[in-house]
Amino acid sequence: MRYLGGKNRLGKEISQVLKEYGEKHKLKKYIEPFCGSLGVAIHMVDDYNVHVSDIQKDLILLWKAIQNDTFKYPRNVSKRTWLIYKNSNEPSAIRAFIGFGCSFAGSWFAGYSNTFENRNYMKECKESIIRKSKFIKKIKKIKHQSYEKWNPTNCLIYCDPPYSNTTSYKAVNKTFNNDKFWNKVREWSKNNIVIVSEYTAPKDFKCIWKKKRVETAAPNNGKLKIEKLFILR
Repeated sequence: MRYLGGKNRLGKEISQVLKEYGEKHKLKKYIEPFCGSLGVAIHMVDDYNVHVSDIQKDLILLWKAIQNDTFKYPRNVSKRTWLIYKNSNEPSAIRAFIGFGCSFAGSWFAGYSNTFENRNYMKECKESIIRKSKFIKKIKKIKHQSYEKWNPTNCLIYCDPPYSNTTSYKAVNKTFNNDKFWNKVREWSKNNIVIVSEYTAPKDFKCIWKKKRVETAAPNNGKLKIEKLFILR
């Protein structure tokens, strides 16, 4: 599923780094408090007891429906249907599918984009989720909650928060406090291994992995970015 800021393309590589740290510290429980499109979590389910959460309720409803085999894929998503769900205030699994999967660049209701340059994005979204479904079923717990609610001990934690100085996460009507987040990571790091995806981090964190990638909202219009993983020194 297209998802702005998602780690679908980098998920396998990132999971390899996470597993190195998990194995080194003999950790068995994996927590992902910003699970998004599950681009990393699906690569962890065969080796860890995986627990994920996200503050975006529609998204969590979608993943729970996929896990329980209750989600019904739409045959088509017209612009009229897209607008109905955009203007709705009722969270639902189908609203997540349409709001991300049928919107420009996977950005929450950023613009109707069921097709683009002869690509059927609704079909691609469906096929992507179907491929992930067998891994989603292996996730132990899927929660709708803020990262602040976690109180972990002896866990491997991976965070992919809204990046600082980037496009805001419009799927949640709440400003993200980056300073508060980094303080929470420092707190967790006392009893856990915590690894964070970002472009930059405070000085008391060190980069343990990086890779260049093209960040793009449309073909041939991308910017080169360096994706990084950080851990507390």
